[in-house]
Amino acid sequence: MSHNGKSGVRHAADMVTPYAVTAKDSAVQAAQQAGAYLGPKARQAALQARVKYATQVAPRVEKAVAAAGPAKEEAAARSQAALSALRGEVSPRELRAAVRRGQRRARTGRLVRRVGLLGLVAGGAFVAWKWWSGQTNPDWLMEPSPATEVPEPEEGTLG
Repeated sequence: MSHNGKSGVRHAADMVTPYAVTAKDSAVQAAQQAGAYLGPKARQAALQARVKYATQVAPRVEKAVAAAGPAKEEAAARSQAALSALRGEVSPRELRAAVRRGQRRARTGRLVRRVGLLGLVAGGAFVAWKWWSGQTNPDWLMEPSPATEVPEPEEGTLG
């Protein structure tokens, strides 16, 4: 770079330096003001987030973990059974018997649910029929039947 170019850069730096210092001071002051203004709001937001976590998120997480407990135990039992089968500790005959037992339990469960549902539907239909029967033929609407009195026999006559 030529001597003339270097002096031009120095001159530009000398001219810009006061503006840069002023800009830096302004930025520092603005950052301090923003910190003073936003600091309490940020602390309040953090506190609200902690409270909301403690009251809403944490119980739901605990509930989810508790609900996953049986599934975790089931998965552990199944993986143990799979490992036993892979190692050859369980015979194919025992596996088939276990599968048949599971299928039989599933069929029985479906049958019990269907019979229960059928019973509920039949009971509901019976109750509805009794209600409808009472609405269409109430006792207070019926005409009284005519009297069927037997006349008393007169004395001296046979009959």
